[in-house]
Amino acid sequence: MTEIKCAIVTGAGSGIGYAIACRLVREGYFVTGLDVTWREPVNPDILFERVDCDMRKSDQIKAAFAHVMKVRGRVDVLVNSAGVSGRWTVATISDEEWKRVLDINLFGTFASMREAAQIMSAQRMGVIINIASNRGLHGLKNGAPYAASKGAVLALTKSAALELAPSNVCVFAILPGSTDTPLLRGTRSDEQVAQIVGLNKPEHVADAILPLLSPDALAFNGACISISRRMAV
Repeated sequence: MTEIKCAIVTGAGSGIGYAIACRLVREGYFVTGLDVTWREPVNPDILFERVDCDMRKSDQIKAAFAHVMKVRGRVDVLVNSAGVSGRWTVATISDEEWKRVLDINLFGTFASMREAAQIMSAQRMGVIINIASNRGLHGLKNGAPYAASKGAVLALTKSAALELAPSNVCVFAILPGSTDTPLLRGTRSDEQVAQIVGLNKPEHVADAILPLLSPDALAFNGACISISRRMAV
């Protein structure tokens, strides 16, 4: 009997993280979603475990991974999708807002990667996928902390890929273009969203991770892949 693979998805309460969690359930994974706000209602046809976890708190992240290991005994896939954004200028953003964005988007990604790296290295197998952003390459007017955090996630991805490759652990980043999520709509009016050319749906991003779960993806370890309906970087 084939053992069911286990995945952890951060930011699974809505948007891209929710779409990825649902897609992995459809692919036969046991999924544990981490978040603090669960915007999407429970779908009885696509069930995954929901664990409250503040991605700014390393003790909560550690406890979530420990829970999964106690219940399932393995972690095959980690997808880091938790993130926040906002509209600020470099000249006016407060220390508190800068720290909040970097703590969730960057520290939370690092802290969950740290837990996964320990588990997956011992298993001699695993896949880590970080949801970054094209804004990490190109910048974002009135969104410097978001762009800075996503640029750092790209560097973190490549560094971890180099470290973990000898343990047969792959690390990738997905760089979505503009995607119709609560995160986007929290910084844009409905009219502005309607004017975006090539707007992704969360399901487009979820589809993009599937090839990275193949054993053949080891040849592309460290890849940072742009998912945009209007341009590729």
